[in-house]
Amino acid sequence: MKSYIHTIFDKDGPVANAMHGYEVRHEQIEMAEAVASAISHSEQLIVEAGTGIGKSFAYLVPLAEYAIQNGSLGIVSTNTISLQEQIINKDIPFLEKALDKDFKAVLVKGRNNYLCLRRLHRSEFLQKDLFSDQYELTEFTKIFAWSYKTQDGTLYDLAEEPDPKVWGMVSNDSETCVGKNCQYYKKCFFQKAREKIAEARILVINHHLFFSNLALLKEEKNIFPDWDALIFDEAHSIEGVATEHLGAGITNTGVRYVLDLLFNIKKQKGFLLTVGDQDSMELVELARRYSDSFFKEVAEYFSSNNRKEDSDTLRIKEKNFVENSLSGPLTRLSESLLSAKKNCKDKESEVELASFIRKINALKDSAELIVNQDMGNYVYWTESSRNKKISRVSINMAPVNIGEILHEELFNQEKPIILTSATLSINKGSFEYFKNRIGAKKAIEMTLGSPFDYKNQVRMYIAKNMPSPDNFTDYAIKAADRIKRYLDITDGSAFVLFTSYSLMNSVYEEMEAYLNEKGYNVLRQGNGLSRNKMLASFKKETGSVLFGVDTFWQGIDVQGSALSNVIITKLPFAVPDHPVIEARIEDIQKRGGDAFLEYNLPEAVLKFKQGFGRLIRSKKDTGIIAILDSRIINKFYGRAFLNSIPECEIIID
Repeated sequence: MKSYIHTIFDKDGPVANAMHGYEVRHEQIEMAEAVASAISHSEQLIVEAGTGIGKSFAYLVPLAEYAIQNGSLGIVSTNTISLQEQIINKDIPFLEKALDKDFKAVLVKGRNNYLCLRRLHRSEFLQKDLFSDQYELTEFTKIFAWSYKTQDGTLYDLAEEPDPKVWGMVSNDSETCVGKNCQYYKKCFFQKAREKIAEARILVINHHLFFSNLALLKEEKNIFPDWDALIFDEAHSIEGVATEHLGAGITNTGVRYVLDLLFNIKKQKGFLLTVGDQDSMELVELARRYSDSFFKEVAEYFSSNNRKEDSDTLRIKEKNFVENSLSGPLTRLSESLLSAKKNCKDKESEVELASFIRKINALKDSAELIVNQDMGNYVYWTESSRNKKISRVSINMAPVNIGEILHEELFNQEKPIILTSATLSINKGSFEYFKNRIGAKKAIEMTLGSPFDYKNQVRMYIAKNMPSPDNFTDYAIKAADRIKRYLDITDGSAFVLFTSYSLMNSVYEEMEAYLNEKGYNVLRQGNGLSRNKMLASFKKETGSVLFGVDTFWQGIDVQGSALSNVIITKLPFAVPDHPVIEARIEDIQKRGGDAFLEYNLPEAVLKFKQGFGRLIRSKKDTGIIAILDSRIINKFYGRAFLNSIPECEIIID
């Protein structure tokens, strides 16, 4: 007897009846049944699902069945907005129609993405005090006009992203929300969203929101309700996102931003003018002077200790590396704002003051944690931007081993958690590296190949006589010659993937005359266009050539003849100059491990798999992959890369 999963995905099933040209994918059925089993038995499951399996359907069907039948709450978390939108706007509506069921699915956005009508109208009344120039007033006017037209009241519904400072004065905030006491409560965009969330059976969120919520749970706060089953799609991104949200950091620009919202003496603008709190205004200026002095000292420490000319990060290994002259003035300001709040007779001003107190205290606490280095097994560092227009200096901290934290706070629960991606295993299907990095020690493992015919759809060219990548100039010249040859094969239509801007720009300079002669539509990252605009232009103009770094290795879906060629210029080994990477390597070495085999190589292999995966996105796609790094065939570890991708035709060139 067929399972209900098999019935749904069968050739005569409801999905087939609703989809023109439907083909049964046995890998999809196998994954869906494994997900259903893991959910029903409260197990943790890791599924590496090859491109083309249709993994979103494979987890949405059993998740929806479980949630609807049991009145439970399932969460789907993704890393990219594009996948979120695909799930909520395309996949779920299709399945709801095909299965004749209401999944009660809701896309969850962070609270600060919502417009607060009370703050908006209050800001209109006080705009002369709040907004410092005509630009900010114009930005506010645009938001005010939009507020009468918007359906959901979120940033996503705005045609253009507004000025952060102006949005910060009108956006929703947990500290400024007065709940049912608000005159706009019935119209409130955020409250309407919360009502939908309360009734939902499936919430679609992103990893950033999930790990923000995980951090808030320590303060007994939460962004969304407690879940019963959790799916992480694009699970290969978890470690990086979790590290970001479970660490801390403050910048000179961030401190200045909060202080400017309170009061700017030069422009005579800011919130404190609306409450007439002269004492706090003076303390804002005191905090500003001390902040400037503090970050100047941090920048000087960076300059005097940084030995790498091309690095904008510096690891901090000594406690109290600078004097913490920032926390004292921020404490005094916070106390003054608290006094003003107690004496405030205006309820709306009172809640605004509460929000500012929380922000000031958060800055103070972060400064103390990082300067004092109170947290063990954390790495501390400073960053200093090289953009002369904006002098940005920051101090930061992050956990060295995020796996230990996630094991205790997430994977130690007896709840079903499914992790899936096309790139989770290395070297013939081992998940050990991924499981250790994120702390999912007891997860069941499953590897499902792609339905695509890589042997006939892909030709891989491997350059056999390239100079060592350490020889930068020779490597750039030879790489440029090779790229020309491979572009001629497909007449453009190529992604050229790099591991650094310096190599990309050097190769581009070598190729500029050739590219102009060929008349390709050339798109180079860091040249003014956003990633989305580059991608749109690439898809629109036949034969385009895109030069990209980190973000183009993953999360990009270009089907058809627009992309027929992916050129990987170097094996993507991370340069161990970022403090977090350096600290993780040291941690492995302290335990007597081999950092190259346990960290550098697995990370590079996973990223290589991501780059390889850009080429074939459908059964009709064909093309070439070119690897310009001879180490893949000349070094002992090269086999780990080749063993981790689907079998295809290889030409040693």
